[in-house]
Amino acid sequence: MVGGTDIQLARLRPKSDQLEHQKNNLIQIEQVEELNICSSRNMIPTLDLSHFTAGNDQQRRQFADGLLAGLIDTGFVKIINHGFEKERLDESKKFFNQPVEEKNKVANEPGPKPVRGYSAKSVEYVSRLVDDKTSKPITDSKEHFDLGSAHDTEFPNQWPQSPELDGFRPFMETLHEKGNGICLTLLKALEISLGLRPGSLEERSIPNAADLRLTHYPEISIKDMRSGHTSRIAPHSDWGIITLLFQDGTGGLEVADRSRPGQFIPVEPDDTTEMIVNAGDTLMRWTNGRVVAGIHQVTIPDALKKMDEIILPERYSVAHLFKAQRQVSIAPLSQFITAEEPAKYPDMSALQYHRQVQNLLFT
Repeated sequence: MVGGTDIQLARLRPKSDQLEHQKNNLIQIEQVEELNICSSRNMIPTLDLSHFTAGNDQQRRQFADGLLAGLIDTGFVKIINHGFEKERLDESKKFFNQPVEEKNKVANEPGPKPVRGYSAKSVEYVSRLVDDKTSKPITDSKEHFDLGSAHDTEFPNQWPQSPELDGFRPFMETLHEKGNGICLTLLKALEISLGLRPGSLEERSIPNAADLRLTHYPEISIKDMRSGHTSRIAPHSDWGIITLLFQDGTGGLEVADRSRPGQFIPVEPDDTTEMIVNAGDTLMRWTNGRVVAGIHQVTIPDALKKMDEIILPERYSVAHLFKAQRQVSIAPLSQFITAEEPAKYPDMSALQYHRQVQNLLFT
């Protein structure tokens, strides 16, 4: 979900303190279609994970430095040779192809807690995270299914019981665990490039509170998307540490261009096996703003922006939202606080921050 930290920080301030920053910095949703767009090719770096997991010391260091540089420069990197199965989007489609009555049997109960189960269209209002209260919320035209760890007894998962989804639960539980492993590996790389003690980020993430989100964006007319009332998902940043994202070939994902404030870069779905990694609010807070969370949105695919009277095709994505251990502090780490750079963020637990954001999404 930007030519400096303020755009990203506005979402982390109390709502009453955000208005001036929004007036000066934040992109107004109604103007998104008027932004000039450039291509993401050659702007978001692509890294080979095997260079870190199976490479020599020099390759590991190069990967770690490349990861940090990409997250600092754009908030995003692409990863290849990550080991995820190609079937992840196919399994997601099986759930969304179920009748709405079946999906509603595992409906999430909105509130200031982790999302568990199915959420229909227009349940979340992501635009509220960046827009002031006087603005009308933008409807998110998406449905999603969320799950946490199989070992999470505080916020247990809900699972569909339809015979057509036989194997869905074990596949998703395995996918969740695999995503955790990849994220912990990336945190080890960041510890190296940030000059942190080994384990200093990892230990703040075990047991982690990661969520796996399967998202379906139904067909929608381009006229509705241009109405100013509807978006596939409004500009936002993720509030965890890092996010792993897989998308299909439909297009529409865009990231904020930090070199040109007020503009977005389409992330071309050239290879649907690529894994996109973006920095979240927690990593930004831990590093006291050295790594800035990546603003992104899902809108009209770049190839279709000049067309009229068409229906945008449906879109699928799978996101692994990797979060800190719920009771751990997400205040800036001491290594990133100096007399010249005092702490920019207040002390609170990861769960407190999660609940603060959830209150905005569902109210």
